[in-house]
Amino acid sequence: MTIQAVAPEQATAEEIYDQVIKLLPLSERLKLATIILNDISPRAIVDYSEEWSEEDLREFSEDSWRSMCRRLEEEENASAG
Repeated sequence: MTIQAVAPEQATAEEIYDQVIKLLPLSERLKLATIILNDISPRAIVDYSEEWSEEDLREFSEDSWRSMCRRLEEEENASAG
């Protein structure tokens, strides 16, 4: 298998994944995931805050309404058909 190099400064993570990583066999992707996760410092700051930001609340509300509307529409279509 030939892999063409992608210049990191010009590519997004999604592009690298689509063009390189996605083409690898599952075992190689798992190895790569392990390498990446092991490379993250244990001191990396992760916010496990129990509090929701305004953005979190807004996104949750939007997704909830979207889901509810989709379910109602599905129920209406099912009862009409």
